[in-house]
Amino acid sequence: MSDPTEIANLQAMAAQLAHPSGAAGTAIAANMNVANARLAERAIAALAVLPGQSVVEIGPGNGRLSMDLVRRLGEGGRYTAIELSPDMARECQTHLAGLSSCAVTVINADCRAAALTPASADAVFGTNFVYFLDDLTQFLQSAYRWLKPGGRLVIGIRSKTAMAALPFTPFGFRLREASEIVAAMAALGWREIRDEYHDDEGEREINGLVVKVDAHVISGNK
Repeated sequence: MSDPTEIANLQAMAAQLAHPSGAAGTAIAANMNVANARLAERAIAALAVLPGQSVVEIGPGNGRLSMDLVRRLGEGGRYTAIELSPDMARECQTHLAGLSSCAVTVINADCRAAALTPASADAVFGTNFVYFLDDLTQFLQSAYRWLKPGGRLVIGIRSKTAMAALPFTPFGFRLREASEIVAAMAALGWREIRDEYHDDEGEREINGLVVKVDAHVISGNK
């Protein structure tokens, strides 16, 4: 790739995916809701949460893919979002607050530095956020600290092979094999770790490239 304009466009896209902002960020978030709806659905299903429980989500974007979850948590439930982008945090608050009797809190912060009460969450989850973590272990330690005994962590990602085929991932994305995440969790004492692989989403055209869409849903218990 040698076209400076093309490189600049891909860098801009990668930056928006990592930290959506402005009108371009709003558009990116809407597109990602379409692209990642099935992955988010699978991750939320793997949480197996019950009404009244407490859930923390990492990087919910504009929050639209979490609306059903907030409704399900209902009265006595607590949903906490940790979102790095100020614009997305505001949109998430708008879309989810008052949606049900579930208490909604949106924190504009880096997930590795968020000050959550230890042993306060029944579940922690997120999709497609680990590409932007330079220190996976630090996040896994934080999630472990936030969870109640027996609490559950779920991470949804695309495979390293699928992500590497995308033209913007060389610009700031940290791609990991699912096995690397599983190994990191095991080293920190997570229990009942599972990696469920799905390849039934077909193919998608992105920037003129036809890319296979797959998913890993990785889970473990404290």
